[in-house]
Amino acid sequence: MRKLTFLVLGIAFITLGCNKEKKIAQLHGNNVDFEETQFEIEQDIFLEIPNDQFSWIPNWATCANIPGTTIDYQAFIPTENPNPFAHLAEEMHIKDLTMVLTNIPDCSFEMIESVEVYLCDLSVSDEADFVLYNPNNPSANYNAVKIGEALNIAPQPGSTLSLDPNKDAIIDQFIHAGNFNTYAKMVFDKAFTEPSAIIKTTMTLDVRLKNEE
Repeated sequence: MRKLTFLVLGIAFITLGCNKEKKIAQLHGNNVDFEETQFEIEQDIFLEIPNDQFSWIPNWATCANIPGTTIDYQAFIPTENPNPFAHLAEEMHIKDLTMVLTNIPDCSFEMIESVEVYLCDLSVSDEADFVLYNPNNPSANYNAVKIGEALNIAPQPGSTLSLDPNKDAIIDQFIHAGNFNTYAKMVFDKAFTEPSAIIKTTMTLDVRLKNEE
């Protein structure tokens, strides 16, 4: 009876050992390094610029020169990330940045002398409080990053304007948050007479797929 007991226990241990080796063998094929996957996504941001500073311009004077001066415009535009899968990506860099003037057919980006665009935390309400992302110290805390600019805009650029993207910028912090501010800083040298100028800003992002959560 004792020999039978030892025999049963021995068979049990052998069986468990075989099952363990089988499970390890089955899992071994899954323990491989994932290759980094790069791809592109697009994000659209709509900037609506009221013409309250141009209300004194007569309706016939759309895109007329502002007599003897320029007008500075700054605004924080609450922005929502529309991509529900953005949390699956990381190392998001600006590849291209394009603005389209959508609602003023008789005018163009010739009315803007220069433009700068930033992303920033919702808690920031003044450019003076910006702590800009520093690519030389990527682990440092920051609350804003410049994503692109167009300075000294050439005459007659049309209704589409390509900005110089800041390709060093990493914008994960804002896209992953889901809600952030877009800060636009423009210098107008011509006026528009519509109630507002609506500018569609498209960001093409070069991103990396997360391999781990």
